[in-house]
Amino acid sequence: MIVDLNLKGNLVIVVGGGNEGLKKVNALLTQDCKILLVSDSTNKQIEDYIKGGKIAFKETKLTNADFLKKYKPFMVLATTDNRELNRRIVEQAKKMRCYAYAADDPEVSDFAFGSVINIEDTVQIAVSTGGRSPAMARKLRMQAEKVFKRLIKKEDIYQIKLQDFARRAAKAKIATFPERRKFLYSVMNDNHIKQLIKAGNLKKAQKRVIEMLGDLN
Repeated sequence: MIVDLNLKGNLVIVVGGGNEGLKKVNALLTQDCKILLVSDSTNKQIEDYIKGGKIAFKETKLTNADFLKKYKPFMVLATTDNRELNRRIVEQAKKMRCYAYAADDPEVSDFAFGSVINIEDTVQIAVSTGGRSPAMARKLRMQAEKVFKRLIKKEDIYQIKLQDFARRAAKAKIATFPERRKFLYSVMNDNHIKQLIKAGNLKKAQKRVIEMLGDLN
């Protein structure tokens, strides 16, 4: 089963500053969460993220998992090249009731990372083998990515962004979920909005949403 966790505002600790740690940091950057990298070394890309304030960094010589006790993370990702250390980190994270993941040990992990197709930071499509074969997941993702990038048009991206805007606006105006859902479908099917989206005019489409909400009075 593939789930999409809401990490917004939560602390996620990535342990290990190598290539695997970088992959996990890249995946987290779109999730609006707090990212703390714990490692005794980093690579250039991670250093750029630290300098740019995108992630926090704690330089620590990793010998055990005791450092985790200083924090209250929602999720811990162990990505060091030491399998035994990764397992200790996962065990400690579970004691702290965190979601835990080891890059080299799917059997002790609470979840597996899918290979993700990311389209304009708006649509994410995951290909997962449940940890059985990350290499095959990456291969299938590369094959599928070409197809999905042809299928998902710019208009679809604009419509998703507009639906997010409309959903937030509707919450302040429409009391019940069934009525909000009905309104969101009316936005998606509105011919005027379709024309504005096709023309790439998202701001005017948002204005049209506000007008439609006003007409509900």
